[in-house]
Amino acid sequence: MYRVYCNNSPLYDLRDEDLVLISPIVKIGENTAGSFEFSILPKHPHYEEVNELTSVITAYDGDEEIFCGRVVEITKDLYNRKKVICEGELAYFNDSIQRPARYQGLTVRGYLETLVNIHNQQVKNQGIDKTFKVGAVTVQDNNDYVYKYTNWESTLEVIKTDLLKTYGGYLRIRKENGVRYLDYLADYPNTNTQVIEFGSNLLDFTHDMVASDIVTAVIPIGARLEDVTEVEGLDAYLTIKDVNGGVDYVYSQEAVKSYGWIFKTVKWDDVHVADNLLKKGKEYLSDIQFAQITLTASAVDLHMLHVDMERIKVLDRIRVTSTPNGLDRFFPVSEMTIYLDKPSNNKLTLGTSYSKNSLSTKTESNITSIKDKIEELPKKSEILEEAKENASQLIHSATNGHVVTTADEQLIMDTADKKTARKLWRWNLNGLGYSKTGYNGTYETAITMDGQIVGERLVGGSVDASKLSVSYKSSVEKQISDAISDSNDYTDGQLKSYWTRVEVETAIKNTKDAVLISAKETATSYTDDKLKSYSTSAQIKVKTDSIESEVKKKLNSSDLSTKIQQNASAVKIAWNNISKYIQFESGELRIYDSAVSSSQKLVSKFNYNGCHFYRNDYYVGKIGTNELQSDSSKKGLNFDLESNGAYMTWASKDSSSANVYTMKWTYVQKNKGWGNYTSGELHAGCNIDMHGWTLKNPSFEGGGINGTLNFVQVLKMSSDGTVASWSNGCKMQFKNGILISGTWNG
Repeated sequence: MYRVYCNNSPLYDLRDEDLVLISPIVKIGENTAGSFEFSILPKHPHYEEVNELTSVITAYDGDEEIFCGRVVEITKDLYNRKKVICEGELAYFNDSIQRPARYQGLTVRGYLETLVNIHNQQVKNQGIDKTFKVGAVTVQDNNDYVYKYTNWESTLEVIKTDLLKTYGGYLRIRKENGVRYLDYLADYPNTNTQVIEFGSNLLDFTHDMVASDIVTAVIPIGARLEDVTEVEGLDAYLTIKDVNGGVDYVYSQEAVKSYGWIFKTVKWDDVHVADNLLKKGKEYLSDIQFAQITLTASAVDLHMLHVDMERIKVLDRIRVTSTPNGLDRFFPVSEMTIYLDKPSNNKLTLGTSYSKNSLSTKTESNITSIKDKIEELPKKSEILEEAKENASQLIHSATNGHVVTTADEQLIMDTADKKTARKLWRWNLNGLGYSKTGYNGTYETAITMDGQIVGERLVGGSVDASKLSVSYKSSVEKQISDAISDSNDYTDGQLKSYWTRVEVETAIKNTKDAVLISAKETATSYTDDKLKSYSTSAQIKVKTDSIESEVKKKLNSSDLSTKIQQNASAVKIAWNNISKYIQFESGELRIYDSAVSSSQKLVSKFNYNGCHFYRNDYYVGKIGTNELQSDSSKKGLNFDLESNGAYMTWASKDSSSANVYTMKWTYVQKNKGWGNYTSGELHAGCNIDMHGWTLKNPSFEGGGINGTLNFVQVLKMSSDGTVASWSNGCKMQFKNGILISGTWNG
């Protein structure tokens, strides 16, 4: 039952004869704001409440919102009937402007949040609520390094250009607890439980596939067979003969009746098992070959007949079957036209339109895309908090799912049958895994019983699988330049040589000084014991929570080695017997010596405060910079002794053969004195030569000088001014600075 409201006032409800609209039509689609058009009569009780820009119109199917937006245009005819045009909430982003700015080093989520926050600041407190909160974001940049400019565009234009055009994906507006969320999803979020079936609820459909595209029989070809030759001079490949009654093809009987026999050979170079090859051939026949068609369907939404049946929504994936065409596959619902007063006229557009570019255009586009990714060199991005928020939004936004428990495992799927499910979690004794290609498909996200965690990215504060690659741009750019040159090489109007995306990527990988090993390739190679094919002098291990590399070399019967370990909190570099090593941790460089005892020993560390020194697990002190507490403009170099340290000294070796250093100038810490070294005092271990400089304001023990002053007394002077005679043995004795006796001649 459809209902329509203007703000909080009812406009349309067939249970009330006064609440009638003329020709109410809702049009919605993926990544569009959508529209709602209707006419309202002057006698309608809420006729005056429908006004441009200030009225929010909301349409419901039962309790589910199918449209919400504002009135953007009203025209009146001779009878004062208002024709009303509304635009959906996504269009609110047209009301804000992104001023000139550069954004560098952000994640996709971080960039979208920045745009949305700027939008919210401009439109808040302006009548109707036009603000958003970023919800689930599953679209990712390979390097978590978005580099974009804005320059006076509307926020919606920036989102479409910088995000949708660059990364693809789907925008979805979702409301929970009064909050309007904007989700940005890499895949369609829901698999509908309905089935659109020819001869049942599929009334009619048209599609964009021409007869030359139709295949009624498929010959599947698998991997090349080693040491097998069926025809001299030609390689032999895996076929399905042995598992298909001696026949090397599969076909659709109904499609053959409709179109006759139309054969096609399809290759899967990575398939080595005949049963799997047979399965892929059947799947291609009923599913894959229809991947690029778009259906415009008139179908009965069974939800209208059975309230408990799931309603069809934009961005749903829905199964469509047509036996005469051999069609049985899931299509995304990309557009819907809903006639509120005539539901039987509703139209669905299933599938996504694909542009058919020329080979040269497509090739150059692919090469440019790869080159752009190479230019975006990986940088560390602090995304842990974003990942937590995004994970929360993904979990909270889940609105469907079927839990099936068997004797051996538990399944959570997008349909109730594992034969038709495409997206599912599978949990059994061997591990937990997620597949988006069906029960028997590839599990790209998994935790297995042997301790492996497999995924496109591991977010834990430091490890991001997309960053486990090394690129040397010079030789890579040459490969791309050659590829672009080849792609433009025509002879007699025909493309003589072109490089596909796969070929360009293969050329990059094969460049001798460019090593591009993704996290998935590294993990696969490690588990299959094939890693040595990448390097003969290094071992690389991808663990559940760390990355470790080691290089060894034998020299004069001794093993030399260096090792680098990276985990969520530190990077460690060690050498030789791995007992002494340096470690980068918490923004500082640390030096350890684990040979001191059975446990690791911190020897020193360097951070923004200075150089810190340890001895046998005791923090002794540091050399660093500081400033006066009384005057922060006075900066200085400090030698700081901690309370654990007993002394601070200048010491030297008195000879090359000496085994110890002799203390020459020593301060002894309070309560840490020994022998003649009194605590809290500065001790001299050598003479102090003032070199004629003044010793100012000394304070002597006991209040003055204690001792004897020896001097010479002059007895007679010569005429030339020199001393003619003098007397030795003259002296003065002092005690506490007082002259108590003296001896001299005179």
